[in-house]
Amino acid sequence: MADSNETQDNYRNEIEHALKVDTQRLGDVFRARDEHGDYDHQKIANDLQIGTPGPVYSTLGSIQTLLECEILTKGTTLAAQRARMLRNFSKRHTDLLSEYTREKLQKLAVEHDQVAVNENVIVQENEELVQSESSEIPVGLSGIYIYTLPHYLKYPVVPTDDDDTNPRTYLKIGRSETDMAKRVKDQNTTAILEPPVILRMDKCPKEEVAKVENKIHGHLNAADHNPNRKTGAGKEWFLTHLRFVDSTADLLSLELVYSHPDY
Repeated sequence: MADSNETQDNYRNEIEHALKVDTQRLGDVFRARDEHGDYDHQKIANDLQIGTPGPVYSTLGSIQTLLECEILTKGTTLAAQRARMLRNFSKRHTDLLSEYTREKLQKLAVEHDQVAVNENVIVQENEELVQSESSEIPVGLSGIYIYTLPHYLKYPVVPTDDDDTNPRTYLKIGRSETDMAKRVKDQNTTAILEPPVILRMDKCPKEEVAKVENKIHGHLNAADHNPNRKTGAGKEWFLTHLRFVDSTADLLSLELVYSHPDY
């Protein structure tokens, strides 16, 4: 039997109330959108000191998913993220939500889980993830690049149940004195199981690139974000998250020339 209009209204009212008092990023973005609207992602990001608008865009999608109680994505990575978000939100606000609303959120989380494991969609999504970056990536620039593999985006190595705590996963942080885009492309060999996804490119003069890379790596090592302390392969892979690396780049006053639109 379909839910009555009154029941649906009660659901939405409960979700809105929980969002208004939520102390994590969901609540921060929900309150900020009242001031700036749904489409001014950069102003919301600036107000919340998030850095790039990608996380704001993603959080607004999570808010809409909560309010509409519908699956609003066909992407497997995003579906997995929203399944975790729905369960975390329900758990965090169990005292504010009725049994009916909690059951709706749980059912919606399960539906997102089913989308997340669709193998045909996974293959297509990985291809689209790489293609979505290609037209915007600058070429012929020296600087620091960050990339990862689609698997590490979908399945963080260190997940979290806290929306304000960034899940940590493997990010490759390297340098090129001539062309960052070409350097990443050259690493896309048969030794890598998936095509790399470029997440950030920070421009700096070629004579400073090596020094800047050493500073970034040193900062990540000091924060214990490097699981590969031994010499050899893997020294440029860090178990970290973009927000930490972005803050490191800001401290070094690097010029951001590319940011993946979804991250």
